[in-house]
Amino acid sequence: MGSRVGRLSLLTPREREVLDLVADGLTNAQVAAVLWIASGTVRRHLENVFAKLGVHTRTAAASSLRDSG
Repeated sequence: MGSRVGRLSLLTPREREVLDLVADGLTNAQVAAVLWIASGTVRRHLENVFAKLGVHTRTAAASSLRDSG
């Protein structure tokens, strides 16, 4: 399905928002506080991000953003 960078377009706006904050170094709890959502919701968004990008870690997901420029 293409590179991880190309797959970024598959993310919903909220998933992208979560990923941006994770890439900035925030924990799930911190992301939840910033976005006014539950930590479990952050975890679920990240699970979706990992599946769409074909990665298994926060670091790999965040590197997709870095690689995209």
